[in-house]
Amino acid sequence: MTVKHLGIHIFKLAAVACFAVSLACAGTSPVKAQAAPIPAGFAEPVTTELAPGLYTFGNFGRRSIFVVTGDGVIATDPVSADFAAAMRAAISKITPAPVKYVIYSHQHWDHVSGGQIFKDEGATFISHEKCLAHFDRHPNPAIVRPDRTVAGGETIELGGRALKLMYFGPNHGDCMLVMQLDGTDVLYVNDLVTPYSLGLGMMPDYDPAEWLHTLRELEARPDWQRIVGGHGVPFGKRDAVTQRRHFIEQLMAAVKTEFDNGLNVEQMTAKIVLPEFKDVRGYDQQIGRAIERAYRFYEMGW
Repeated sequence: MTVKHLGIHIFKLAAVACFAVSLACAGTSPVKAQAAPIPAGFAEPVTTELAPGLYTFGNFGRRSIFVVTGDGVIATDPVSADFAAAMRAAISKITPAPVKYVIYSHQHWDHVSGGQIFKDEGATFISHEKCLAHFDRHPNPAIVRPDRTVAGGETIELGGRALKLMYFGPNHGDCMLVMQLDGTDVLYVNDLVTPYSLGLGMMPDYDPAEWLHTLRELEARPDWQRIVGGHGVPFGKRDAVTQRRHFIEQLMAAVKTEFDNGLNVEQMTAKIVLPEFKDVRGYDQQIGRAIERAYRFYEMGW
């Protein structure tokens, strides 16, 4: 299957996924969260063209984007040495141009490891400035330390294209960059939203309250129609962001109610059920972790 045909194929798959989860891809109908079927053919990483010059590379395990211009390539999260090598090979099938920039979406090792192959060809590595504290506090030889940092709001310009780097504050960690290539309706949000899935629930460095603020800010923006997450299907639509927001809102409300009733975290985990999300991919595996993280928020204030 060619890259362009893959793009069409994925568009159809996404439409099927939207139908399967009974989500209104446009409009304000209530979100009915159900599991989206896993499309066949994505066990191995594939390249999908999202817009002229904009591609996503990955499978259900991990996913990144890259931008092809006449003067070189802007790559994002290398994930691992093996993934980065596969992404580099995929880029070479599209253009002989060198990778000039690698941009980290955030600090988590499962997305930013393995970039040495790009460093060896001279790429400049960029992250949000707050990521440096994480990289320096817990050095990992598999992670190329950024050469430059940004505060958010900057653009990386190359070959007549501009990739905007946006920062919405703490959410999934404290240094997440959301990216958008000029002239496209696509946001790369990495772990902020795993389309039509609960992703990895919640982890200790997540800020659930601020995460909600970020999702609401994204929903309020009219300049995008599709998102690329760091896992899962090649892209989702606006309803995927709404689904994730609804999940966190309902989770926090349920935990707050039981916290005020005096239940401990074990009792909450046994009691709380979110019926709207029981059929969403990852619910059974992640709901306990999500409840515990929300409990710690109300217990500790973070």
